[in-house]
Amino acid sequence: MAICEKTGETTSDIADRLRMPAPAQRILKAAVAAGTLADPSWAGQLADMQAASSAFLQGLGGRSAFASLLDVGVLTRAPLRSRVGAFSEGVIGAINGEGTARPVSRMSLNGDALLPQQADAIVVLSREIIENSSAAAQAFLSRQLRRAVAKALDVGFFSTLVTSATPSFSSTGDHAADLKILLDATNSGEGRLAWIASTSAANSIALLNDPRGGVTPEGLSEFVGLPFAVSPGLAAGTLMLIDGDRILADVEALGIDVARHAALQMDDAPSMDASAPTATPVVSLWQTNSVAIKISALFGAVAGTPDAVAVMTNVEWPAIVSG
Repeated sequence: MAICEKTGETTSDIADRLRMPAPAQRILKAAVAAGTLADPSWAGQLADMQAASSAFLQGLGGRSAFASLLDVGVLTRAPLRSRVGAFSEGVIGAINGEGTARPVSRMSLNGDALLPQQADAIVVLSREIIENSSAAAQAFLSRQLRRAVAKALDVGFFSTLVTSATPSFSSTGDHAADLKILLDATNSGEGRLAWIASTSAANSIALLNDPRGGVTPEGLSEFVGLPFAVSPGLAAGTLMLIDGDRILADVEALGIDVARHAALQMDDAPSMDASAPTATPVVSLWQTNSVAIKISALFGAVAGTPDAVAVMTNVEWPAIVSG
């Protein structure tokens, strides 16, 4: 799409030159007409785009703790924009003898909405790079965009879940004691638990040489019999334990936008915010022969109860070297 915008080539020529697979060629070529109830096959052309979107999001799994735990079923999927509820006090069963009183339980239901958020990754490329893009160059760019979107997803996921009511602890320096604290805070014996660690905490855990799990300092592995995910979106020295049964989440809709006439502030920490705009120089893409590409994904997450997540900070356990 970016090459077509910049060079004026037809999509079929670009697809042939880059040896793109058939579904990708159909996405570039096919226009979707207005839908009618008389056409049962309407929007069939969108199937390839949905498949591409799913494949891209699945590719985030090794880079995003949020996407990994959602993909393996630890987190509970629910549609975005839906109303969700969680029991803060549930039904209690009892065994009663003949003639004894039967207890009546009370349920307390907390409601919330799974509101969508948007994770974006924007990159600006020069005309020379666009016009000379090979399949390898596109694969490289795709990896960089995946990394950026993956980190944005994790940052949004953690900022949504961790609130002032979330149980938070500081490391004691003893890894067994720290793990016990997190388990006591979150483990109800009925949920699907998983660890999420920052990269520095994952490095410390990987060097423990602990026989209870083969932990790797990146991606998804296992620790103490539970899934263990690593995320660069967490602050250094942070370890989280979550109960996926009490966390509702989803990721949907990959969006791709290409612009060549926009004016952008070339900064990874832009100050032109809508709530408090600050005047700053901008760069015209048209004047600089550049193209901007934006990849975006809608996601949402909500914790049903505060104790669905427990956080420990300052984790820096000393390495254990076996004799």
